[in-house]
This record gives sequence, C-alpha cells and structure tokens, in this order.
Amino acid sequence: MEKIKNSPKLMHSTYFNLGTSNTPEIIGLYMAKARECLSESEGMISFWIGTRAQDMVRPENDLKYDIAMHQLFKDKASFDLYNTNDTTHSDFVVYVNKLVPGATRRVMDAYVTNLIIGGNLSEAQHIGFDGNFPQSLFHDLYFSLTDKSEKNIKNFTDICLKYLSGHPGIQQFSTGGLTDINRDVSVRNFDVAVSIIYESKKAYDTYLKSKKHDEFFPATAGMIENTYIFDSYLKYESKVYSLTRF
Repeated sequence: MEKIKNSPKLMHSTYFNLGTSNTPEIIGLYMAKARECLSESEGMISFWIGTRAQDMVRPENDLKYDIAMHQLFKDKASFDLYNTNDTTHSDFVVYVNKLVPGATRRVMDAYVTNLIIGGNLSEAQHIGFDGNFPQSLFHDLYFSLTDKSEKNIKNFTDICLKYLSGHPGIQQFSTGGLTDINRDVSVRNFDVAVSIIYESKKAYDTYLKSKKHDEFFPATAGMIENTYIFDSYLKYESKVYSLTRF
C-alpha cells in the first residue's frame, strides 16, 4: 500500500448526461472518444471512465448521468494546461458536440490531500462464468457539512479515513476538499469528496454491510447536511501512471 500525503493533487470528475441519445452505441462512441482524446496530458496521473451503475438506485444515488469520467492531475497547473491548451481536448469537444448536440455535463473538482493506492485487494481476481473479469466500481461521495469551518472539515475527513478506507477489495481510496475552480459547469455544493475504487461489485456490497461502515454514521451524526453519491462501472482498461515521477 502506498499512501501519498504531500502537495494536493486535483481530482477532476465529469458526469455526462446524454439525454435521449443515451443508447449503448452512442455511449460507447462517447467513451471511446474520451479515452482517445482525454486520457493523456502533461501532469495527468490517472484516467478512468465508465457508465452509471444502473443497479444502484438507492435514494442517495444520483441517477441523472450516463457516463462518469475521472482524471487525477499532479496539481492545478497541470489541469489548467489540459483545460486551456490541449488540442486533443478541443478535438473531443468538437466531436461530441456533433455526436450528441444536447449533452450536458457537471464537473466536481476536489483537491486530493489523502491518496491510498492498492494494498487492500481481497483475492486475486478470477475470470467469471461470463468470461470476463469482475467490473471495478468507482464510488464517489460528496458531503456538504453543517459546520464548514476548516477544523470541522479536517475532523470529518479524518473520520472518513478511519471508517471508509481499509476495506477488503479497495484498489484506491482518496479524500479531498472543494477547489477554487468555478466554471459554468462546476458543481460546488460539497465540502469533502471521497473517491473509492472497488475491484468488484461484490467487494462494494461487502463494504456496505461491514461493521466499520455502519460505525461511520454514529461517528458523523449531526455533521452532514447533504450527501451526493455517484456509482459507475469502469469500462476499458483504465490508465494509471506511476506516482513516483510526481
């Protein structure tokens, strides 16, 4: 397990809503173009993309999106370079505007101050009866707190680390806070972001039923104003680059 807790990295999460054009074919084309154009940029550490987990329909789950894309950047300067000067980024925008003219997106940007890589997988993944490996699940939680002071945000983040990390089957765990990025697509209704990648839906279900997860709720009683959850199944082979060069 590698725990990185140095200068804040930036998790850039985009949730695309394709409206009535959300057919499997169009979603596939959209994701393939995103991977082609958006998965590599100077200072980008990792790239993931997937579709909304349609079997996750709890009241807390956001259902108003079709594709979730996550990009981890070395720092905000790297994100700014990608967002303003990357020509392949512009190519993607032109392509998808023609493919799905009415598509909308919401963006959640968080400074990652705690990042835990690997080290807690349950067992080696085995090919299932359908001939495929289990699908990794990207579980995003955004918390709006009743007390938005710096001290309380840190306290809440420490509680998230204590009760939500360290579960079997976790491939990556991170926590972060709201950035100062405020574009027209930015969603700024949260104080603490938690991102967890599970090796499979089974690992996620085990996490939900665990004693440690249950203890999170009394530990945070009265602290949470709202919770927003985005669950997606990762598609393609995610690109995760070595953190040592950063």
